[in-house]
Amino acid sequence: MNTKNKSYPNRAPKKYPNKDLHGRPRFGNLPYKDFKRFQKFWVNLFGWDMFELPEAAGGKKPGSDTPALLIATGPSYETWEGVVPGHMNMGGRYAGDGAELGDVTFMMEIHMDEPVKMTADKVVKYGGSVVGEVPEDKEGWSTSLSIRDPNGNIWGLWRCPSSRTWDEAEAGWDKD
Repeated sequence: MNTKNKSYPNRAPKKYPNKDLHGRPRFGNLPYKDFKRFQKFWVNLFGWDMFELPEAAGGKKPGSDTPALLIATGPSYETWEGVVPGHMNMGGRYAGDGAELGDVTFMMEIHMDEPVKMTADKVVKYGGSVVGEVPEDKEGWSTSLSIRDPNGNIWGLWRCPSSRTWDEAEAGWDKD
């Protein structure tokens, strides 16, 4: 770490203010080829929870040999949220017959009160690039955008819909 960088001296750790989770890594996505081998590795080695997603969320019929998965690095329940701050949920996806495994990717939240195009413009301004098209903002809908950071890593950016409730603390993240 460059301790002589005057732009960030003694910078305090990020604290997410109320109603703004911009920059919070939220969800990882792990590709797999052999489901049983994949499952045994992550569950047996690290003790991760692993749930088969319902067909409406994962696109696979229940009991599929290549299920779409929700994987939790810590205690969880069958939703997109972890129970304990500091742990994150991930998805497991079948890479496909004959397909390359592909990259492990992560999704990060972006400002809820800015157009996605504004975030896309900032990505480019700071040395990244947009993968594909910038989606149109639709009121009340979540929106996602894929980007490449300056090192070539692919990130999914996700804007929570305006209907998100802030009444309940989310895994401890929203507590003051």
